[in-house]
Amino acid sequence: MLSVSDARSFSTVEDRYQRCLFCGKSLVVLPNDRRDSTCFDCLSLLGPEAQPCPECGAEIAPPQRATGCLSCGWSPLRD
Repeated sequence: MLSVSDARSFSTVEDRYQRCLFCGKSLVVLPNDRRDSTCFDCLSLLGPEAQPCPECGAEIAPPQRATGCLSCGWSPLRD
C-alpha cells in the first residue's frame, strides 16, 4: 500500500480563509490551491470563454469577470 503525507502548510492562519472572487462566499482553501480563490459553483467562470451575465444575459469577457457586467452594472462581489 502506498502512503503519502500532505506536507503543505499555511504561512499564517489567515491564509486558509478567503472569499470567492466572483460571488463572495466564504472559502477554506489549502496551500497551493489551483482554484484561484473561487468556489466550486463559480469555477467555470475561470475558463477562457465568455460567460453570460446572470442578470441581463450579456457576455462578460474573461478580463472583465472580476469587476462585473458593463451593460447592467451587475457585480460578482455584491452581497
